[in-house]
Amino acid sequence: MQYETIKVEYANRIATVTLNRPEKLNPLGIKTVEELSRFCDDVERGDEARVIVITGAGRAFSAGMDADDMQQPVKINIAEHERMARIYDLLVLRLKGLDLPTIAAINGHAVGGGFALALACDIRVISQNAKVGAVMVLRGASAADMGLTWILPRLVGPAWAAELMFTGEIIDAAKGERLGLFNRVVPPDQVMPAALEIAAKLAAGPPLGIKFTKRALYRSVWDGLQGHLEYEATLQTLATLSEDFQEGWKSFLEKRPPDFKGR
Repeated sequence: MQYETIKVEYANRIATVTLNRPEKLNPLGIKTVEELSRFCDDVERGDEARVIVITGAGRAFSAGMDADDMQQPVKINIAEHERMARIYDLLVLRLKGLDLPTIAAINGHAVGGGFALALACDIRVISQNAKVGAVMVLRGASAADMGLTWILPRLVGPAWAAELMFTGEIIDAAKGERLGLFNRVVPPDQVMPAALEIAAKLAAGPPLGIKFTKRALYRSVWDGLQGHLEYEATLQTLATLSEDFQEGWKSFLEKRPPDFKGR
């Protein structure tokens, strides 16, 4: 199967998916999200892989929102945002619902939607030089996006989740590890080897045993995620239609501090 924004390679029962727009720091645009969801369908239909590793090309994992999708934020309406939200939500549900285990090999910065994508994976390995953050509020949007308000507090607790999402703070890998976000923090050149080492162990394990374990794990931890995603989409729609979001996005494009008015 051919893709335009991602690269997929199979070896040793491991599917490696690379976000492949390094010139733009691998933004998580609509097309990329659609291709990632299509990959989930493709990998389920085949039998080449028992484990999935997701990483980014170049110096970033993913910088989140794609400016190409948001050139005219003022023109976004409720119907358009709901359509976009469903595409992103579907990817989160597909990753959580896959019987194959998923590993995020976070080779560089992962912010906004890129951070959410990493958290949607089962296991996370990160470069010690990488930084992550739920930066949505810095643009006048809401962190209620791609399951973050459901997943993050279940990883780090509600207090830390609140601070990270309310402030949009970007944190380093060491702090993220202390909070429980990452399984491994390694030197930059060891991100893929470390991720593939874990993947190899899983690929050599019992497929049915791992599949049923993952199903039970997420039934106990993530049950109710789908309904929460719908609630997030409603809140994010309200935030995106606000003047503050228009100001936040314009200030980002113009490289200046935003002037939020609360409306």
